[in-house]
Amino acid sequence: MKRWNQKNIWKSLGFTQFADSLFNHSFKKELCKSFLIILFWSLLLIFGKFIRFKSGINYTLLFDILFTSIFVGLAEELLFRVWLFEELKLFLSTNKAIFLQSILFSMVHPYNFDESFTINILIKIGLFLLGNYLNLLRINNYPNIFPSIAFHGGIVGYIFLAKSIFHIQGNYPVLIYGNQYDNFINPVSGLIGIFTLLILNIYQIKTLKNSSKLG
Repeated sequence: MKRWNQKNIWKSLGFTQFADSLFNHSFKKELCKSFLIILFWSLLLIFGKFIRFKSGINYTLLFDILFTSIFVGLAEELLFRVWLFEELKLFLSTNKAIFLQSILFSMVHPYNFDESFTINILIKIGLFLLGNYLNLLRINNYPNIFPSIAFHGGIVGYIFLAKSIFHIQGNYPVLIYGNQYDNFINPVSGLIGIFTLLILNIYQIKTLKNSSKLG
């Protein structure tokens, strides 16, 4: 688009070379990374005896899991990490555009009045770090948006998959693991998830500082 100084936006996003963009090393790495994060988090819950396996798996949920992960990953990445970020860059520096995009990504997710103020703050911090990481990841793999889609969609999909396999058992430390959401646990709102996202952000920032893409 001329407004963003890009002649072919679809080529810039990687859609014109879909197979290469979808199955390249970065895409597979982020998909695997999201799986390992949710696996590690789930194992901690299992060892703590806070969740247990369900007696049976609801296989009808598998299609919903696949659809939700693809839809959320694709739609939110195109909206926030492409459209919003590129618009903000017209008026702000790259650093400020990343920061403001992450703030807006966090704020558009509604305040949960059923939870305490502390939990809501942790949710916002987790969402901010997630949005920041996804934006840094997009810049680091520019112009390919698919690694960001892979991580975002993977996190959502694997959480829903865990929800279909596990059942919450008794009380657990909410501040550490996250609050309950839709009959399962939201890892973004727990200290484990926030610490993990913080580490991921630090790695991406260090990577980008070695390039000329930040400014």
